[in-house]
Amino acid sequence: MQPAAPRHVYLNLDAIRGVAAISVMLYHFSPFLADGKVLPSSYLAVDLFFLLSGFVIAHAYDRKIENGMGFGTFLAIRLIRLYPLYLAGTLLGCFYLLIKNRLIPTEYIPLSEIGTQLATGMLFIPLVGEAYHTIFPLNPASWSLFFELIVNIAYAAVFFLLSRRVLTALVAASLVLLIVASVIAGTLDFGMTGKTIISGLPRVSFSFFLGVLLCRSMARYQDSLGFLRRGWWVEAAILLTLIVFAIAPAGSARVAYDLACIAVVFPIMVVTGAVAPTAPRLAGIYGWLGRISYPIYIIHTPMLMIIAGAGKAVSVDPFAHHPWFGIAMIVAVIVIADVATRIYDEPVRRFLQRQMQRSRAVA
Repeated sequence: MQPAAPRHVYLNLDAIRGVAAISVMLYHFSPFLADGKVLPSSYLAVDLFFLLSGFVIAHAYDRKIENGMGFGTFLAIRLIRLYPLYLAGTLLGCFYLLIKNRLIPTEYIPLSEIGTQLATGMLFIPLVGEAYHTIFPLNPASWSLFFELIVNIAYAAVFFLLSRRVLTALVAASLVLLIVASVIAGTLDFGMTGKTIISGLPRVSFSFFLGVLLCRSMARYQDSLGFLRRGWWVEAAILLTLIVFAIAPAGSARVAYDLACIAVVFPIMVVTGAVAPTAPRLAGIYGWLGRISYPIYIIHTPMLMIIAGAGKAVSVDPFAHHPWFGIAMIVAVIVIADVATRIYDEPVRRFLQRQMQRSRAVA
């Protein structure tokens, strides 16, 4: 067995992830902010999340699994990390439907249907029927968490088969399937509906396993990237994140643009963030951005439904008051995400981690 590698916190990658999560929120809040889409290519943030996840998970768990961490332990750790806030987002979506039934009876949804959506949502079971606009209607953003869990399970299940050669073949095959799917769809914005759920598999497998491959290849290319240790490369990468999301090519250029971003631009950004040092004066804000990135992502859509629904119930048209209504919503979600992290997510995860450690000690 090899000794455990010293833990390294990639604050730069935290910052990139945080900016990407806020960008997704801005994209979904567009009707409350402007007449058009804000950061219209922000749906590509999901691919950036998958890439970052593969890189960070390989860094955190490759050596641990080599040293004997079992599949069940790995899966339990991942569920402890993801599920508390996921559950909170799902319950917020359920709360929205129950209140909506009471305040807007003309849009009543049977309690049996709400129960179905709640039960399947809590168990990570996608709803693929044509009646549903997304596979997780109580919290639409959960579709990417579903694929994140699938690829995490695959990573642990076949870990000892994932040589560099196998990873390269897997990434290449996923890219071919992704090209086909994106050409058919005319975009890379798929995977969240019943009709496109199958196309979500190459989307997650390409970016995630490319992230794993990049992490495992760090020792090879790190020394040749010494120039990244000087200058403002991290800040340039963060700015590039916003630029990428702001550009919206039309027509056939859309597919080429999407594929170029996930196959070229995003990997360059991740490598830059992994190699370049963090400016000490920015370490705090970068860590905070990483800390609130997941809470923002997983609660912003049910919060959007609740706030917009409340406005509709009291005959206030939130769309008529942009950008101020949208700005207030954004501030509210960021504050709620920060508070939820401090008083709910982190304490719950610490409790569950202690319980897992005790059960392992007893066993």
